[in-house]
Amino acid sequence: MAKEPIRVLIVDGFSNHDWKATTADIREILAQDEDVEVSVSTVPNESEPSWKEWRPRFADYDVVIQNTNDISGKGVWPTGAQRALESYMKEGGGLLIFHSANNAFPEWKEYNRMIGLGWRKKDFGPAIHLVDGKEVRVPAGEGGSTGHGKRLDTVITRHGDHPIHTGLPRQWMAADLEVYRYARGPAENLQVISSTKDPQTGFHFPVEWVVGYGSGRIYNSTFGHHWHTQKEQPPGMRCVGFRTVFLRAVQWLAKREVDAVVPSAFPNVEEVSLAK
Repeated sequence: MAKEPIRVLIVDGFSNHDWKATTADIREILAQDEDVEVSVSTVPNESEPSWKEWRPRFADYDVVIQNTNDISGKGVWPTGAQRALESYMKEGGGLLIFHSANNAFPEWKEYNRMIGLGWRKKDFGPAIHLVDGKEVRVPAGEGGSTGHGKRLDTVITRHGDHPIHTGLPRQWMAADLEVYRYARGPAENLQVISSTKDPQTGFHFPVEWVVGYGSGRIYNSTFGHHWHTQKEQPPGMRCVGFRTVFLRAVQWLAKREVDAVVPSAFPNVEEVSLAK
């Protein structure tokens, strides 16, 4: 019997990253799973009459992938769409915060609760780092504002035994990753499932975390960077480790069995592995 398809909606339209290329990357990765059906909803420009009425039917989808951020000041979601996403999540939806989307919307209170941690100023809320795999809270005002150094190949350490990571090695090398130090937020109903070491501070900061919001599930990570100057698909998008956990995160968010195959090319702790 054929599986019921996982219906995925990508929301894009504005970002300080290359959101068009990022959406194309996401579609290419999801195409590896024949059980996933992908749609895209692009937020209209605020100057267009259709902007105010833009409100996707989130309930038609198992997973929403959020690929917008407003750091550039070139876009925002209308209030009706914000409330619609909140309702969708409270009623059991699945939300994947894709890379720079955790930089977005600091003034949207419920969005902050959904993402748990994001790119925020020092006094915004608590941050988290890990010591021997245990979460340590850094109070608002202590540490620093969210930041990152140069992208680098770095060892990912997974924590606990989350279904997304079933069958994966405890450590593996990710390609071309931005290590976010001091991501901040309400940090409520949150579980860090992987981390890596920040070269500047020496602390281990979250790379992947999951959040509960109402009856919904959220997956947030710093994987998946695609900047405007990167004309070809960058190593971070081609990283076999990232691509594997991304497909598995979509399954988990859709409340399906997490059975995406761990490929033989999955990276080890000493070197990265890139898709061609």
